Amino acid sequence: MTPFTLRRCAAVVAVGLSLAVLSGCGSKAAVQGTVTFDGTPIDSGSITFVPEASGGQKATAQITNGKYSIDSDRGPPAGKYKVEITSMKSLVGKKGADPDMQRGDARQVLPEKFNKATTLTADLKSGSNTVDFDLKSN
Repeated sequence: MTPFTLRRCAAVVAVGLSLAVLSGCGSKAAVQGTVTFDGTPIDSGSITFVPEASGGQKATAQITNGKYSIDSDRGPPAGKYKVEITSMKSLVGKKGADPDMQRGDARQVLPEKFNKATTLTADLKSGSNTVDFDLKSN
């Protein structure tokens, strides 16, 4: 091989490796766990892993009966994340609720420190992760 061919091959390999790293190839995380609030599993809600590094990929899962799961096919890349957890309760038909409420009107039942102003974090590794959240009202 000539020096030009060697440099060209090296450049192609370098570009390929860079694309693999940028796309998260091989570093995806699967994550599952349980979410409780004051010791009781959350009936329904959502959990979102928001990357601490800018430009990263968010990953969201539904919470059902306190359990959530994100498989590695749609999981986030390994890294550090802020975690936002929401759980909405319908207000329609509740005592003291506005009688003009529309179907689907709901309120957030978790404190903002678990969603809008989250203090929750997770450090996800490549491969399978189990991350449980035992949320407390105080």
